[in-house]
Amino acid sequence: MAGAICLQGGNEFTAGCREMDTEVLQLAGPGHVAVIAGAARPGADYSGASERARRHYALLGSDVAVVPDPRESVSAAVDAMTDAVSLIVLPGGSPASLRSVLSGAVLTRLLEMHTAGASISGASAGAMVLCSQMVQPGREVDIVDGLGLVRGLALPHWAPGSNRGWPVPDDLDLWGLPECGGVVLVDGTPHAVGRGEPALRHDGKWQPIPGEAHGPNG
Repeated sequence: MAGAICLQGGNEFTAGCREMDTEVLQLAGPGHVAVIAGAARPGADYSGASERARRHYALLGSDVAVVPDPRESVSAAVDAMTDAVSLIVLPGGSPASLRSVLSGAVLTRLLEMHTAGASISGASAGAMVLCSQMVQPGREVDIVDGLGLVRGLALPHWAPGSNRGWPVPDDLDLWGLPECGGVVLVDGTPHAVGRGEPALRHDGKWQPIPGEAHGPNG
């Protein structure tokens, strides 16, 4: 059975996210956490995001395997994505950079792991990339294809009534994701986690996402 997916609104690796991330870890079950900070710039930014993740999950009692930057070595990144990993974490930053990093052999391996039961947690840009459509900021904001693991488009750093001013189609599902909060999907069914009031716009109407407890995955 494929693993759970968590879409987070941002401000990841802070104290406000501990309760949410503890629940995601429980859903993922035993194993390591693998961090792919591909939304960060290569070098110090990638290392810094990875270290923040390591410290955060260490406080939650989990071992973190930092995946080497695929922009420097695809083979080293794939080798770090082992079967011992139960949760893959995608921090925020640039959605375009992360989408580029999650391609080729890295994407193939990520999808293999997820299909085999590994959960995935994406924050801000990480959440955006996991959806079927994503915003690609630039001189003009474009709507482009994401990875397609979750139907719709993620709106990170969201509060009720705010659509970020992005030109999203009226018929596209929108996930409103507050900071330090979001949704977890288990077998496609979402429930709210963390802080704030996540919501889903479906058929043009916003509806709150209820919270619901689940047992460990697998």
